[in-house]
Amino acid sequence: MRVSALLPLAAIAALAACNKGPTVTADNASGDEVAKKVVAAGGVDMISPGRWEGTMHVTEMAMPGLPPEAQAKLAAARGDQKIVSCVTADQVKADKASLFGGMSKDCKYDHFAMGGGKIDGVATCDNDGHQTKTTISGTFSSDSYQMAVRSESSGKGPMENMTMAMSVDAKRVGECRGTPDET
Repeated sequence: MRVSALLPLAAIAALAACNKGPTVTADNASGDEVAKKVVAAGGVDMISPGRWEGTMHVTEMAMPGLPPEAQAKLAAARGDQKIVSCVTADQVKADKASLFGGMSKDCKYDHFAMGGGKIDGVATCDNDGHQTKTTISGTFSSDSYQMAVRSESSGKGPMENMTMAMSVDAKRVGECRGTPDET
């Protein structure tokens, strides 16, 4: 699956602490345009530094054009996966202007809205006739977030009619432990 097919996961995580930030809306906009709107609205102290833990629950993952062995691997990827990360204060400062600009140039936000503890977005990527549409919706506060992401593609090749859906629930659980893998 192409990374450009999904809204940047960093943006999902970054939205975790944005409940008092500005309201930003955009239609038919690039990731860079959305990032500029966030900065113009006063920027956002997006994520509280510290240790974050959560669960990514993959509810659907299908790529009908893949061989049966690959289909079996996709089926095994469904279910819950633990996610753990350490976010430093330096990372929070460095990422403010670039959180929403990480999409491929082949992608745009059809719609993006963030504010009041909620996010709603639809992004479309079109790469040589292969189109992927990704939706994201959820809620966030300074120390937690709940997001639902769904991606569907069309076109020719192994990613023809690909579908992926997942939810991510995470919260800040304290200070970073200082270990490389943070588990």
